[in-house]
Order: sequence, then structure tokens, then C-alpha cells
Amino acid sequence: MNHFSSQLAFVGLVFLLLFSGCQKFNDLSSLETPDLDAEFAVPLFSTQTSIQDLLESFDEETFITVMDDGQIVLNYKGDVIARNSFELFDVLTTFDGIPLPIFDTLTALPFELPNEVDIEYAILKTGTLSWFWESQHEEDVTFRFFIPSVLDDNGEMFEIIENATYTAGEPVRGGRIGFNLAGYRVEPEQDSLYVGYELIRENGMRDTATNVFMLISNFTTSYVEGYLGNDIYELERDTIEIEFFENWTRGEVYFAEPKVLVTVENSFGFPVRSKTNLMNVITVNGDLLPLRSEFVDNGIDIDYPRLNQVGETVTTFFTFDKNNSNLDSILGAGPVALDYDLDALPNPDGNTSIIGFMTDTSRFRVQLEVELPIYGTTSGFAARDTLQISFNDYDDVDRAEFKLVAENAMPLAAGIQLHFADANNQVLDSLFIEEQIVIEAAPVDSDGNANDIAKKETFIAFDNTRFEKIKTASQVFLTVAFSTYNNAQIPVRVLSDQQVQIRMGMKVGLN
Repeated sequence: MNHFSSQLAFVGLVFLLLFSGCQKFNDLSSLETPDLDAEFAVPLFSTQTSIQDLLESFDEETFITVMDDGQIVLNYKGDVIARNSFELFDVLTTFDGIPLPIFDTLTALPFELPNEVDIEYAILKTGTLSWFWESQHEEDVTFRFFIPSVLDDNGEMFEIIENATYTAGEPVRGGRIGFNLAGYRVEPEQDSLYVGYELIRENGMRDTATNVFMLISNFTTSYVEGYLGNDIYELERDTIEIEFFENWTRGEVYFAEPKVLVTVENSFGFPVRSKTNLMNVITVNGDLLPLRSEFVDNGIDIDYPRLNQVGETVTTFFTFDKNNSNLDSILGAGPVALDYDLDALPNPDGNTSIIGFMTDTSRFRVQLEVELPIYGTTSGFAARDTLQISFNDYDDVDRAEFKLVAENAMPLAAGIQLHFADANNQVLDSLFIEEQIVIEAAPVDSDGNANDIAKKETFIAFDNTRFEKIKTASQVFLTVAFSTYNNAQIPVRVLSDQQVQIRMGMKVGLN
């Protein structure tokens, strides 16, 4: 048997117990009687269950929460979408792997970054520096290479001094390959990175070198501070499956307080605003119903850690509900999924005076969750499933009458129709002439809280002709239609401690 949805399981359990209960008496010939035509009344079962018990038939995509007041909430979570600083911010690779010629003793390499990014300083996590130079003078020289914009842990400027010896017939050369810059601090000046050198001859005079080059490789940062632009950070599209409606066939359900929860964990130190590319509810009929809200149009402002909170993560919680969106109406249309695609817009107002930061561990973590409290109305909401049965052990049964007694504390009524079918899906007979209420809804007060217990007795008779007809049945098609109290005029609450008690007896005739 397939997993029931919560609606289907509510009454499907009755019939599962009915047929499994009958099989306790699968050897009716052991009931000794002198009469060839006798009747026996036998109790089949007495059981009780709650909506919380029945919801356990949901699969792993459904999370069930019971609030302090007993309110049951169904939760459907999307994937956690995470993006880190390496994926989102790569403007510092401007010079990475590119040989840079140094034409003068003090050269300003352009450090103008795109999208108005203005870095006050950055701390290097990795990076190597290589340089090469030649001297045209036929004498020993001293070469001093320095970068005023690069500082060590003590705040001292990067500086290397080399002494090079002249060999007759060859130019004097020097340089270094792969000097480790990890831990150094880079402070660009007026959108430039200054690089300088001095060539000092034997007589102490300063002169120039030829063929001076610099190369930066594997350039990454552990910390960046400044105005970090407003390029869109693209996140991944995701879909949340809503199992509640997977067996839906007809009718309406209205959730009075549905919610879509947005949770964003942010350790980037600057303002961020969400950008919604799409957010649609997909219905069982294949319709796409867009979520309408000013927060879809204008975005959600995401909180962020300040400069005194470097390394911390700030979490933003936002809720779409019926007060700020059309969520209640589109979730009443038989949704099977929420399809959404969100991006993040840093520094959305373009305020370049905001000094922000990021670290090598900064990241966004975004998750959406559909929350459906079991509070609302339903009218003719029908679901369907198939049960496997067998009457192979009932050759001696000539007729049967079942008596079902339901005492229900839930404000939810259930109408049943059940068709018996053979292995070829050919319908042999039905349980009722037409769909019939077998469990009455408990009455409620003006706030939708159940305040009494509803009792309903149902008799189901199978005479010889009808019982003989269904003996070859191997499956039943079960349809369950639900309605809340008072024909769905009042939103009702279904609580975790509300029980429905079901007792069933069977009177059988033996041939």
C-alpha cells in the first residue's frame, strides 16, 4: 500500500482495520453451530487515533511541529542555498597571473575596480610575488624593490634589497620567484597600487634599470574592507515539494494562516537586499500562480554584521503570510510545489559611504520553508488511493453486516466511497450507493476550537448476492471527501490531542 496523505489516512485506517480485523476469523468453520444457517455477532476492533498519529505516514519531506497550544503545523523545507566569498567576489584577481612592466622608479599600477568597488585595505591569505630586472651598467649594483601599498604585520612597507655582481660580457640581473605574500596587508592609494625601485651604482649614485617586471600569482584574501559594490550575487533556483496535496482529486481547502518562511544567515558585513526572479505555486492542474507581495517586488532587507562583529553571522527571519501577500488564496488551489529563484543585491541603495567587509569564510545561507498550520476550512476536499484486499478465506460467509461507531473530537468530517475491483481493475461493486458521511465533525466555538464530541453510527450490509459479487475482489479504490464543521463556514483548528475513537462489529451469516 502506498503512503497515505493525512486526509486519506484519516479514514483509510478505518477500512484497513476493518479488513485486517475480519481476518482474525478467517477460519469461520471452527465456529461450531448445529444450524446450517446461523448468524454470529463478533466485535472486530476498538481503536483511537489522532491527527498527529496519522501524519506520521508522511514521507521525509514533511516535518511536523506541535506548538505549545497543541496546534499542528506541517512544514516543507527547501534546500539550503549557500554561496561563499570566493564564489561571489573575484574583483581582486585584476593582476593575478599577468606580467606587469615597471617603466619608472615609482609606477602607479591602476587599481580601479569595477562597479565602484573601493577597497580601503585587504589582508592576503595566499599570493606570491615574482620580479625580474636587468642593469645596463658594467659594474656591481644594489637593487632596492619596494611596494608602498603592501605592509607586513608590523606595518612596515614591503622592501627587498639585492646586491648583484657584474660578470664581464653579461648584463647584471636579479629578482625573485615566488615570494610568499600571505599575511601582508594591501592598501591601495587613490585607485592605484604603487611599485618602486632604486638602482644604486658603485659610486652611490641612483640610476635606472631595464626590463623590470612584476608578477602576482594565486592572489586571495582573508579579509577585505571598503565599499564592495553592488553586483548581483546569483543564487540557485529551488523547488519545495508539498506532499499534502499529492492525492488531491477535487474540492477546496483553505488554510487560514499559511506562511512561507525565509531564513538568511549572513556573515558578509554590508547591506544586502533580496531580488526575486520568480516565486510561483504549482498546482495539481499544472497552473503557475505567482506570489504577489510588495516584498517580492521590492525585496527583503537582509541584516548583516557590523565592523565590530567581524567573523559573526547575523540571521534574518522573514515571513510571507496572508497579511502581506496573496499566499492564502494560492495555497487554496491544490499546490504541489513552490518554485522560487532568488538573488542577493549587495549595497542595494548604492551608498558608497558605507564601509563594509568580507572574510574568506563569509557566506550566505538561504532556506525557504512552507508552513501549513492545520487551521482553516475544507469543503468536498477529496483524495484517492488503492488498498489491496483478499476474501479468499471467506468461503463459508453468506452475508455480512458491519456496524461502525465513530466518536470524533476533531472538527473534521469524512465522507467515504469505496469501490471493489478485481485484478484487472474492473469495478465489481461499491460500498455505498453514493458517498456517505461515516465520521461527523465535532462542533466548534466561534474561534474554531472543538467544544464537544460528535458521534455517528453507520451500518453497512452485504446480502448474499452482494457479498458473492465482491469475493473475487483483490483491491479497493478508496475515495475520501473531507469537510470541516458547519459546511466549512468557520475556520477550525485541529489539535494534536484531539482523538477519534472507532469501534466496529460484524454480524456474519454462514451458509
